[in-house]
Amino acid sequence: MLKKKYNALIIGSNFGYYSHFSALKKINIFNIDISSPNINKKNFINNKIRKFVNYKELLRKNKYDIITCAVPPKIQEEVIKYVISKKISVKYLFFEKPYSTNIKFLNKTLNYFKKKNILINVNFIFPKLSQWKILARLLMNEELKSLKYRWLFIQEFFTNFKKTWKVNESLGGGLYFQYLIHLIYNLMTLFKEIEVSDLDRRCHNKYELNDYLSVKLICDKIIPCEIEISNNAKKNIHQLKIKSKKSKIELVNKTKDWTNNFKLIKNMKVKSNSERGILNKRHMLTLSNIKELLSYKSTKEKKYIYKLSLIMKSHKITKIISLKK
Repeated sequence: MLKKKYNALIIGSNFGYYSHFSALKKINIFNIDISSPNINKKNFINNKIRKFVNYKELLRKNKYDIITCAVPPKIQEEVIKYVISKKISVKYLFFEKPYSTNIKFLNKTLNYFKKKNILINVNFIFPKLSQWKILARLLMNEELKSLKYRWLFIQEFFTNFKKTWKVNESLGGGLYFQYLIHLIYNLMTLFKEIEVSDLDRRCHNKYELNDYLSVKLICDKIIPCEIEISNNAKKNIHQLKIKSKKSKIELVNKTKDWTNNFKLIKNMKVKSNSERGILNKRHMLTLSNIKELLSYKSTKEKKYIYKLSLIMKSHKITKIISLKK
C-alpha cells in the first residue's frame, strides 16, 4: 500500500483499462483519469471511471504524479513528444513496449527524462513471472553451453484478417518490435551482452508480412543462442531450452495463455508449475512493473540505471535485427 496519494492519468482505454487501471487500483491509486478518443463508446464495468477524450487538454489543466500509456507505438511517440514540448511536470511515466521503433528518438527522449529526473518504465512482463525468477536463480549456478528460444503462435489477424497495427511495421507493430523484442529483453535479463550473428526471415502469407524469423545470437561472447519466432504458426509454444555443463533446463508453455501455465523443468523433473494463478495474470505482472517504477526515487539510482540499460539495449538489438539483410 502506498503512503502517498497519487494522481494518475491512463492514456488508452483498452489494455489501459483492463491492465493499467486494474493494476493501479491494487495499490490503492484511485484518483485516476482515463483518456481515449473513442472512450465514450466503451462499456466499462466500473461506472465511476472518469472518462475523457483529449489527453492534451487534461495535461494542460491538471497535474499528475504518474502517466501510463497503453496505445500503439506511434501514438505513444506523440504522447512523449507532447510531454517534452509542453514541459509537462510529472514524476513517473509508464509505457508499453516498444517505447519507440526509432532509436534516435529513444536516445534523445530518455536523455531528456534523465536530466529532468522523470522516471520511466516499459511494461516487459515475462521476467516478472514467478517461473522466470526461479530460472534466473537456477542459472546463476550453471555453466551454460547453448540456448534455444522458441515462441510460436498465431496472431488474430491471420485468422480474422481485421486490420491491426500489431502486424504493421510502419505503425510500430510487426514481428520485430511487437513480439521479438520480448525475447530479446528476456535474454538481456540473463546476459550482459548479446550479438547478432545470423538471420533468416520468411513470409508465409499473401500480405507479404514477415511472419517467421530464425535469429542466431552469441550471448556473453561465447554462448550460442538460436531464436525461432512466428506469429503465423499452427501451434502455440513459448519455450526456452538451455543446456549447461551438468543440466538440461526448460521453461515451457504450450497454451494460448501467454502468462500462465509455464512449467520449469530441470533434468526431466518439474521444478515449478504455474498452472493458472492470479500472480501470473497480465494485470498483476503490469502491477509488478508499476510498483518497480514507483520504488525509484532518482534517475541516478544504480537499479534504475540498470533497468534503463535493459530497455535501451533490447530496443537497439531488435532494431539491428530488423535492419539486417
